[in-house]
Amino acid sequence: MSDRPHSSASASASGSGRVYQAQRDQYVTEHHHHAPAPGDWMGPVPHSVRVPLTAEPATALRDRVELRDQLMRSVTHGRGGPAQVLHGMAGCGKTALARHVFTQAVERKGVIGFWVDSSSATSLRSFMIGIAADRGASPVELEAAHAGRRPAADLAWDCLARSVEPWLLVLDNADEPRLLQEGGWLRRSPRGTVLVTTRDTAAAVWRGCDTHPVGVLPLTAAAQVLFDLAPGTGDPEDFERLALRLDRHPLALSLAGNHLRRQLLERWTVSDYLERLPEDPSELLDQASDPSEEHARARFSSTWQLSLDALDRQNLPEAVTLLRLLSCFAAQPATVPLGLLAPARLDTTALGRLDPPLTGARADAALRGLVATSLVSLLDVPGDRGRPPVRGLQAHGLLLDTVAGRMPAEVRDDLVRSAAELLEAAIPDPPEDQDLRLLAPHAIALLRRSRGPEPLPLIRRLRSLYYERGQFTAALDLAVAAQRFSSGLFGAEHGEALSDAHETGRAQSGLGLFAEAEQTLRGVLTSREVLLGADDPLTLDTVHALGIALYGLGRWAEDEQLLRRALDGRERVLGSSHPDTLDTLGRLAEAVGELGRWEEARSLARTTLERSQAGLGVSHPNTVLSLLAHAWAVAGEERWDEAEPLARETALAAGEVFGPEHPRTLAARHLHATVLLRLRRWQEAEELLRHVIAARESMLGPEHSHTLSARTDLATVLAGSNRAEEAVTVAAATLDGYVRTLGRDHPRTERCRAVLRTAQEACAAARAAKETS
Repeated sequence: MSDRPHSSASASASGSGRVYQAQRDQYVTEHHHHAPAPGDWMGPVPHSVRVPLTAEPATALRDRVELRDQLMRSVTHGRGGPAQVLHGMAGCGKTALARHVFTQAVERKGVIGFWVDSSSATSLRSFMIGIAADRGASPVELEAAHAGRRPAADLAWDCLARSVEPWLLVLDNADEPRLLQEGGWLRRSPRGTVLVTTRDTAAAVWRGCDTHPVGVLPLTAAAQVLFDLAPGTGDPEDFERLALRLDRHPLALSLAGNHLRRQLLERWTVSDYLERLPEDPSELLDQASDPSEEHARARFSSTWQLSLDALDRQNLPEAVTLLRLLSCFAAQPATVPLGLLAPARLDTTALGRLDPPLTGARADAALRGLVATSLVSLLDVPGDRGRPPVRGLQAHGLLLDTVAGRMPAEVRDDLVRSAAELLEAAIPDPPEDQDLRLLAPHAIALLRRSRGPEPLPLIRRLRSLYYERGQFTAALDLAVAAQRFSSGLFGAEHGEALSDAHETGRAQSGLGLFAEAEQTLRGVLTSREVLLGADDPLTLDTVHALGIALYGLGRWAEDEQLLRRALDGRERVLGSSHPDTLDTLGRLAEAVGELGRWEEARSLARTTLERSQAGLGVSHPNTVLSLLAHAWAVAGEERWDEAEPLARETALAAGEVFGPEHPRTLAARHLHATVLLRLRRWQEAEELLRHVIAARESMLGPEHSHTLSARTDLATVLAGSNRAEEAVTVAAATLDGYVRTLGRDHPRTERCRAVLRTAQEACAAARAAKETS
């Protein structure tokens, strides 16, 4: 180790040779040496209170520049002001930052520096008496303080006030602030500045102090820490990937960099390290700890335990169970809404039967303890338009992984089940988009911790809610998570796994990933035909879904064959008026229309609409879809005057049933715009199309086939309203998008190419006319 020697206080400075941001909190093992002092008093004091009990950083200081400058100003120009308190979770570099300020003040500003280990009452008292000795306290005064005849804090601060030289007093590892408060150790003096490091963010003793949060590093600085420690082990992108995987946590970065640097027999690259980093990375990170460092502060796996131990001493043992519960959820930047942890909901779960038990009555105190020790943080998440902010909490990913990795096996199932029940109970009926957005990440994260099927109903419910809203990106994320989990749990050919794969294929189609959807759904169809038979309703569901994917690929003849098979089976099994049967009949009308058989398409669409109105009612979602198919078929016959009021009526009905931004509503508005285009009502068509394009880009992405289709029509409108150059620009960009997503030979690509060619010809004609005139 590179620590400076101490004859009367042996310091185990954890983190020797580590870069500043990545240094962990330090632990000091106290050995009191009875050395003769002037006069006849002998008492235990540290050998030196002027030496930082932490190793010097091995590389350049990174980031936190504004905070460093602010702290230096308080040392040099703000003496006598409030104490400067650095607070944050374990391992984020509070001690290392204090060490930097200490060194700069002593070496460059002529300040006397004092370093005090404040982790226990014994060390705090010992070091402060040592400061009194350093500042000229007499043997009689020291002996009186040691014997308790004079308050040691009074003596120390009297001596600091008499100091000729200005000073900086660092109270390091003040993780139990009550020790400072009860002993009266935290005071102000015109002769110097106090700098405190602590994990406790909310102690009463910090009132009147200047507090500064110290958290994880920005990505660039985090990657630079790794590069400083282990140059030559990867590319800049590799260092950034590892920094992200370690959640930019300074201690984790330091340990990972040291591991890469110290390997002798087997040289690892950053990519090697990433591949070998398990879900709970603490064991691998601990391998870089100095073998001589035995205390919890020296090991990543147990650094959080110090805070939990402190909470236990404060009679908050249930904080352990609450943190274990939180480890079932997603880490920052995801936010756990506080409503999820409502006491009444907690008491409906098994949490009160665990060891230690977590009851609703004790949950608030446990949460306040976790917040106070920087294990979790509170914040307000902006609400959706018209809704207030949502109060929530966040926790660091590596903390949650470490806690989950060390969760006792006998409590894991109850915790996972309780977490699933809390999430399920937090979904209102009906839910708002904001509710789903806040809860979905935690449902997916829950799968990582689960060994059984408990979270699957929740995942599937959220997936369906997103799909019904037309929010296919989120639906696909949930569908893929459910499929992977159920396949691993039951096997890929199990009925539940096949159902989850089917939903993955549907979400892929909704998102415009038609080729991927075809591959997924063909696999499901083959397995379901073997497992369930050709006419089972679930098999027919997949036949229908596969037809939809083929429609998106422009393979309309194959689509027709599959939909006729689905229609025949559904009519026999479910009946001709069942919503699923009617859905297939309407989709069949679309396939037939795309094949140019418009009269047949209109007949099918009309039949679908009549059956749906009679059996389901005029406001049923299937009836609205039937209305859309019928208006589309009438437009396909180029009966534009008849189609316009039908399309307008469909758009209004869709907006009422699905909502103004739903993909089906946008499809109805797009159809209306297309009819207006054919009627040469250019301005109305353009306004509608620009709205549809903006909404689709937001919901589906700029290169979804539906977005590109609307842009193709916009180019047609621009060309028709004598804005050929604008039309060329829009059509050319749209064509590039089609080629990338659907290929050069897709019918939609060909249509866009024709629009571009027409616009280019109009531009050429306009230039020729201008030259002639």
